[in-house]
Amino acid sequence: MQQVSPFQIYNASAGSGKTFTLVKEYLKILLTTENPNKFHQILAVTFTNKAAGEMKARVIENLHAFSNKEENNMLSLICAETNLLETTVFKRSQTVLSAILQNYSAFNITTIDSFTHKLIRTFAYDLELPLNSDVEMDTESLLNEAVDIVISKIGENKELTDLLVNYVIQKLDDDKSWDISLDLKNFAKIILNETDANHLKALHKVSIETFKTLKETLQKENKKIEELFKMIGNKGVEIVNNCGVEQNEFAYGGELPNHFKKLKDLKIYDLNFEGRLNTTIEQNKNLFSGKCSAAAKQIIESIGSELVALYDDSKNVFTEFYGKYVLNSLIVESLIPLAVLNYINIALQELKKENNILLNAEFNQLISDTIKDEPAPFIYERIGEKFRYYFIDEMQDTSVLQWRNLIPLVEHAISSENEFGEQGKLLLVGDAKQSIYRWRGGKAEQFIGLSAKEENTNPFFVKEKVEHLATNFRSFSEVINFNNGFFSHISKFLSNTDFSNLYEEGNSQKLNSKEGGYVQLSFVEKQKEDDEKELVYPKKVLDIIQNLDSKFQRNEVCILVRTKKQGILVANYLAENNIEIISSETLLLKNSEKIGFIINLLNVVQNSANKEFKVQLLYFLHEYFNINEDKHQFLNSLINLPTIEFFEELKNFNTNFNYNEFIKSPFYESIEYIIRSFHLAEESDSNIQFFLDVIFEYQQKNQVSISGFLEFWDLKKEKLSIVAPEAENAVRIMTIHKAKGLEFPVVIFPFSIEIYRQIQPKVWYPYSQSNTIESVLINYSVKLKVISTEGERLFDERKEELELDNFNILYVALTRAVEQLYIVTEKNLLKGDGENLKHTSGLFINYLKEKGLWNSEKLDYSFGNAARINYEIKEGNSTISQNSFISNSWKNHQISIVSNSSLLWDTEQGNAISYGNLIHEMLAKIKTKNDISEIVNQYLFKGIITSENQLEISAVLNQVVNHPQLEKYFDQNKEVFNEREILTANKTIIIPDRLVFEANKVTIIDYKTGQASEKYTQQLNWYAQVLRDLNYLVDKKLLIYINKEITIEEV
Repeated sequence: MQQVSPFQIYNASAGSGKTFTLVKEYLKILLTTENPNKFHQILAVTFTNKAAGEMKARVIENLHAFSNKEENNMLSLICAETNLLETTVFKRSQTVLSAILQNYSAFNITTIDSFTHKLIRTFAYDLELPLNSDVEMDTESLLNEAVDIVISKIGENKELTDLLVNYVIQKLDDDKSWDISLDLKNFAKIILNETDANHLKALHKVSIETFKTLKETLQKENKKIEELFKMIGNKGVEIVNNCGVEQNEFAYGGELPNHFKKLKDLKIYDLNFEGRLNTTIEQNKNLFSGKCSAAAKQIIESIGSELVALYDDSKNVFTEFYGKYVLNSLIVESLIPLAVLNYINIALQELKKENNILLNAEFNQLISDTIKDEPAPFIYERIGEKFRYYFIDEMQDTSVLQWRNLIPLVEHAISSENEFGEQGKLLLVGDAKQSIYRWRGGKAEQFIGLSAKEENTNPFFVKEKVEHLATNFRSFSEVINFNNGFFSHISKFLSNTDFSNLYEEGNSQKLNSKEGGYVQLSFVEKQKEDDEKELVYPKKVLDIIQNLDSKFQRNEVCILVRTKKQGILVANYLAENNIEIISSETLLLKNSEKIGFIINLLNVVQNSANKEFKVQLLYFLHEYFNINEDKHQFLNSLINLPTIEFFEELKNFNTNFNYNEFIKSPFYESIEYIIRSFHLAEESDSNIQFFLDVIFEYQQKNQVSISGFLEFWDLKKEKLSIVAPEAENAVRIMTIHKAKGLEFPVVIFPFSIEIYRQIQPKVWYPYSQSNTIESVLINYSVKLKVISTEGERLFDERKEELELDNFNILYVALTRAVEQLYIVTEKNLLKGDGENLKHTSGLFINYLKEKGLWNSEKLDYSFGNAARINYEIKEGNSTISQNSFISNSWKNHQISIVSNSSLLWDTEQGNAISYGNLIHEMLAKIKTKNDISEIVNQYLFKGIITSENQLEISAVLNQVVNHPQLEKYFDQNKEVFNEREILTANKTIIIPDRLVFEANKVTIIDYKTGQASEKYTQQLNWYAQVLRDLNYLVDKKLLIYINKEITIEEV
């Protein structure tokens, strides 16, 4: 039996059987004990739900196979590594499988986020969180809403208003757009970034006044530095101007006079003290040009010493103050956004409270703040589990905070023994070369440090055992050999030694039995004057697809792109050339014309005055129903019609949409009604079905209204998509991040990656010159190198991270291929045929040069044979497809929907309630007889009454308001108060049903049901007395009894 270490690390390069290894180690724990419930003690965490599902499935499949005495590679390895007999494995598998199936909820193979959520729920009381709150995954939408709230307070909060106005002025000074909303929304994302959390926590306590004071101080410091530069510049310019010599008489086209002009004009960032001018002065060379006249030469020599002294003065000022000047400038431009963050965070917390939600992005920080110092037994007791075995998959993507939160649990398990003398175990599996989620808190350095031979970051007292999974089981030999050679070669371009070693040592994968395969490296040339230069990549991709071996099916091809924009470019071009595609963009619900029509119709109902939605709606109908009438004539004839008439007119075009029917229907039913009325789903339509699922989910969580749903749609439409069936015979297009963990027979990777490119990069700089502000978030640029040694360290550290992250993205892309890999990149050469190593295209050229294959006239390089190997016809998909859209009105099932179950029609109790409470309530809303129709329709829409009772209710109400003795009291010219509270002299409240005023006279009306009673008379007299006390003249006091007949009693 192999010696088992309690802390085991597997370095698993792409395709090396990572999941197989995890399952094997998991099964070894289950099968080396007589305890069938051992799985209760194992927690296996993965990065995605798909990975968790796959691992669960493989565990169950292997246990099932062993239970049936089936032999496979897994069985032989388990027996060899545990010394178990096959018969023992077969027997134990049966009992373990039975135990798992009987208690599946204890089968803890889950995502790290799910486990974190479990901890949050467990400690909700300690965290003062609502126990019944929802978890919101879409943090960006909520953050955007918080920013909008903050901006909407301009004018209300003076301190905030001044802050934002200053921010606008700052942006205008920098020649940027005055609109700050987009800037703030992008900047606000750091609120929920784990890597920024500690810095922001310290800033929460800093007042706005502190930020303002620091800004003013730094601006004053820079003003003094500018005055020093300007003074020197003015002196130098004055000397040059007064000498009467032309600027080109000075050396190098007048570099020295130009230097003083830069100082005078405060072009401080353009100053250069390391160029040829500085050399000329240091080596005491001539300050005049070679073609200078004798007179000019004499003059320049006469003023030379004075100019050199000024130059030296400027150099001294630059040396002493430039770093401080740059730092001050960087801090000043970042202070206002940092100050606004506090307001945004407050708005975010209020939104969470109002909507009773928790943000998934905050979970790790919440746990870290609350339970990190709790003893492990206490945590186990609270979560109701006692895990002794931990499996962590994709460790390189586990965030620093997630790992830190797991450490106390893991440490307790692997450093102690249970009552049976068993020690716990930690197994980490990962590959630092596939770490591409730094923006989510994942750090490759964390995994590198855990498995490093020197400067190891192992947090436990138990020594780790590191193993390498050496064989690539995924790809064919040509793909493996190309990737081994290429990535080993480019390792020398990584500045960080640890990162370089990672790529040099980690790309010597052994081959499997799959010989052959094909790799093609193609270069495209962009012509500056070509209007279609951006299409060079899509054109090449199309060419590759069309020339693939015919034995490849289209759904075996995946195009991997770095950005969504690139994916859209390729997708559009392929679609134009009749290539079926599946991509995240094409799967978005918002891109369905039918869904767009439904949204436009809802907008028309919500805001009939906005003709834009009507136009879009009509355009769709014209195309969808193939209407013969001229499009513009069709639009003009309908666009100005009122809403009800508009929809009535559409019935002439094979629709049967009734506006009133739509308004009366519950929300979900009303959407189905649209679909049926406009024949949007004569056959099954996945977009419509998924859209209805969205409607249903929205309805479950929110108070339903059309306007509310439209707001929800605007927030979520960029993320709501259908799940595509994998069997579709279409080329797939996806981003490299989404492809991680997947494999495809054919991979096409177009475009070049710009290694050092970042979008609005920022870095936290430690600041020691303030008692309250410990660090500031400043713009990342080469300016950092001149600030200080710390700035230089931060610059180099970020540069190294960019190199590793982009090499990793390239590695993930190129290792997804099973049989054929096509790389399409740009022929990006510098002057003199040198390659541009700031782009991955340059790395490919450098590799070909090293192999002796580069030819500047050649665009395509191939390795292996493009013919398919071991072609097998795939079995047809056995999935049963739904061919028709299933939808039916609830009315066809004779269902009546009422919101008040107490309204029992056709019973004595029901009649009493209907004539009493209901009529009474409706009369309280009626001021004139013109209100009856609207009030009845409102109750119908709410489901309080049904269409069958509508006429009966209307008749009763009309009887009252049109009664000869009463109709004058429902006249439009009267001042009426229905159910108005009146405070009496003895502090009690009376509520007469109806008061009708005319000048200083008032008529009191009260509605009753049933038999007349003296107590009603007394009540009305009491109302009259109170009104008299208020100096009103009581004209009449009327009791109206609403029974089968309307009876009026004047008191």
